This record gives sequence, structure tokens and C-alpha cells, in this order.
Amino acid sequence: MTNEELTRRALAVVAGRRQKALTLAEDVMHAARCAIPQLAGLEQKQMEAGLAAARAGVAGAQKEKQAALARCAALEAQRDELLRAAGLCAKPKFTCPLCSDTGRRGDALCTCVQQLVREMRAAELNAAFPLELSTFEAFRLEKYPVQIEPSLGIPMREQMENVLNYCRQYAHDFSLSNPSLYLYGSAGLGKTHLALAIAREVLQKGYGVVYVSAQSAFDAMEKERYSGGDTLAALEAAQLLVLDDLGTECLSPYTASCLYSLVNTRVCRRLPTIYTTNIVRDEDLQRRYTEKLVSRLLGSCEMLAFCGEDIRLQGK
Repeated sequence: MTNEELTRRALAVVAGRRQKALTLAEDVMHAARCAIPQLAGLEQKQMEAGLAAARAGVAGAQKEKQAALARCAALEAQRDELLRAAGLCAKPKFTCPLCSDTGRRGDALCTCVQQLVREMRAAELNAAFPLELSTFEAFRLEKYPVQIEPSLGIPMREQMENVLNYCRQYAHDFSLSNPSLYLYGSAGLGKTHLALAIAREVLQKGYGVVYVSAQSAFDAMEKERYSGGDTLAALEAAQLLVLDDLGTECLSPYTASCLYSLVNTRVCRRLPTIYTTNIVRDEDLQRRYTEKLVSRLLGSCEMLAFCGEDIRLQGK
């Protein structure tokens, strides 16, 4: 969906909020008129004072206009006092106090509309969020060999048990101060599974989570390059971002700059990110990306090494 389409949808949502607030306020006033007999007389006097102010303004009689406006204000104060005494409030309760649910502040879109657009974009990105089978309980340690992993000096299964326990604790204790994670290892070792298991639990805690593959994310950014899209902004703002399969995206100078902006912005905002990648060696990572990006990325993450044999090729 284009940015313009999302903006129209967001404005429609805000307009619906405004109409709902106005309708509820009118319902309150209708009930108040039935419950408070004096209210109708006050409203009639207030309307007459308003008309008098308008006539005085047309006639250029500023003194009379100010006097009529003062009467209006005094009558409104009396009305509000009657409503307060009855436990009622006639003023509409708008969702956004900045724009009163109009969606605009002057000629610009209100921040509430911009936030809605980001949320809609995040929901769009999450449409393929494969959560159903991605649980910690479904992670099968018996699929990992008991042989020693030479690079780590411990059995592969023990390493993966350590990784599983770390991820489980990370999700259990999650807060926005959590570190970012860099999950790396060959294909089919469960990196996406554990990243999504974390995302599932964090989502259940009420945090905003965005899951997206690197290829999908940067394809979208490339398409939006000249149309002012907001995929990058949505990813930068997510409370927890899962960027899956880093290294599979089609890299161009533009998408490389987007990736650096994404990594750097989230580091500066101290927002946790989970990266998964099949790129195991640092030198391969540095060949694909700039040294500056690799340093910023790895320097902000806890590194979790995945080892074993491709569990997707093993028997069920």
C-alpha cells in the first residue's frame, strides 16, 4: 500500500474518532437537558448573547460586542458548573488533544496521523509473521549433535541449550533496555525460530513488535525511494524489531545507506533489534557491508552462535 493510501486510511480513522467524540458529547448533553431543567434556559440565553455579539461586531460596536461575549462566557461557566455538579462533561473527549481529532495542525498532518501511518505500515510488514509454531517449547534440542563444536570447544547440543535458555530469559525479562541480539550460523539451525519465539512472548507483553525479512524490507525501501514511503521510519520506530535473514537482501548504494540509517537510528534510540543471518565469518560480513556499518552493528549486539546440522533436512 502506498504512503498516500495509508495516509487516507489514517485520516479516515481520525475522522471516525472525532465523530464518535462529538456524538458522545451530544448524547451527554441530551441526557443533561432531561436531568437538569435549568440547562435549557441557560443555553437559550447563551445563544442570544452569541447573536448579540455577532450583531455588535457587524455594526462595529466593539464595546457592546465585548459585553455580549463576556455574558456568553459567564453563561457557559454556569452551564459547566451545573454539569460538573451532576457529574457530567459536555466537552468532547478527543483522542488527540493536539488536533482535536481533525488530523491536521495548520497545513501539516498531525503527529497522531503520522503515528497511525507507522502503525499501519508495521501491521502490513507483520502480515507474514509466522508465529504459530514458533515457541520455545517447540524448539527441539535433540536435533542437535552431541559432538564438540571446534570453534566453541563445547558440544553443539550444549551450545544450543545455552542459546535457548538465553533467548527464553531474554523474552521473559524483556524491557526496552534489553540489548540487541545477533543470531548467526548456517542455514536451518533455528535462528528464525528462536527470534520469533522471543517476538511472540514480547508481543504478548504488550510491546510493539515488527518482524520482517531483510529482503522484503529493503525491496520496499527501494520501491519507495522516490515516493516518500515510510517503511524505514516504521522499522526505526518499532519497540522490538526482528530483521530476519540479513545478507539475503539485494544490496545497492541506496539500500546500504538505508541499512546504516536503520542500525544507527535504533542504536541511538536504544531500541532492541534481533538480527538473524547465515553469514558466519566477520570477513564475509565486512566484504558485503562497510567496515563502519559492521562495527556499528556488531558493537551494539550480544552475539549468539548457532551450530549443528540443518534441522530442516532431518527426519521429523
